[in-house]
Amino acid sequence: MRWLKLVFAVVFVSGCSSLPTKAIQDDVLSYDPIEISQINHWQIKGKLGFKSTTQGGSATINWQQHKANYTITLSGPFSSGKAIISGDQQIAEMQSGSKIVRNTPQQLVMQLTGLPLPVDFLSSWVKGLPSKDRQSLQNFVANKNGSAASFQQHNWQLSFSNYRFTQQGYLPKKIIGQQGEQSFKLLISQWMFTDN
Repeated sequence: MRWLKLVFAVVFVSGCSSLPTKAIQDDVLSYDPIEISQINHWQIKGKLGFKSTTQGGSATINWQQHKANYTITLSGPFSSGKAIISGDQQIAEMQSGSKIVRNTPQQLVMQLTGLPLPVDFLSSWVKGLPSKDRQSLQNFVANKNGSAASFQQHNWQLSFSNYRFTQQGYLPKKIIGQQGEQSFKLLISQWMFTDN
């Protein structure tokens, strides 16, 4: 009887100790930055917090991306309660209440949040990747499986955490950006994907 208990204890302990190793190996094998970079049709829902030198606030965010085109709905901190920005990398339109404004994406985001965000980089950053051209990329720090823990790009220090496996790969659910006294935090509650 004592011998049976000893065998059971050894099997139980060795079984428990092998589980984390397998999980880590699966993470390493499953992360593919090339595959992640090819995700062009996606939608996220979550919360966005921001602080500039002149203003700050938070909003719920619903961001739909279709290749280079996007529609971003922000609800919460604005006088009308909602702002919808749609466009591409060159030109965008913002509707807030009955007011419609057209400008470059950077100018509209600056007007809305006070942050000098490089909008054309954001669709890469939200996936935990540097922008495709890799301009001004510095201090890249990777997690054990190769996913980004942090990097600096376009004068923004970015950190990525709470990665989760989705049907399209391993993606972050928390992104923090800092540039001096200015900052933003994106908390993603849901990733969704479409094929076309």
